Amino acid sequence: MLSRLEIDTKNRLCIWRISGSTDLQTLCSGYAERFSHPDWAPDLKSMTILSKLGLGSFTPDMAVAFADFVAECDRKHKRTATRAALVCEDDIARALLVFWEKKGSEVIGREERSFVTEQEARDWLLTADQNAA
Repeated sequence: MLSRLEIDTKNRLCIWRISGSTDLQTLCSGYAERFSHPDWAPDLKSMTILSKLGLGSFTPDMAVAFADFVAECDRKHKRTATRAALVCEDDIARALLVFWEKKGSEVIGREERSFVTEQEARDWLLTADQNAA
């Protein structure tokens, strides 16, 4: 799996780009990297961009386990962001993301949404800030 993390401090976004074959352990390790980034902060909203992702044997049970891991990390690091977006153009992978939206929101306690384009995801994440102002 290729993984690249970037922090957009101006827009308060943590952007995680991942591609290639992956499994639960690799996803967990990749997610946890954000907490050691020098610009990470608890209020950053997440945008995960999935491209050519080989979910292979990634099952709904693994998605639940990943959600549990994310929730534990977020609690440990006192995360306060209430929204996260996933970007994926692949229709087959997006089917699992529909499950993730529901289960992730229940387990993690933040609003999770999936999008086809990065711009749609970015617009949705930033609109939350405008509505709160």
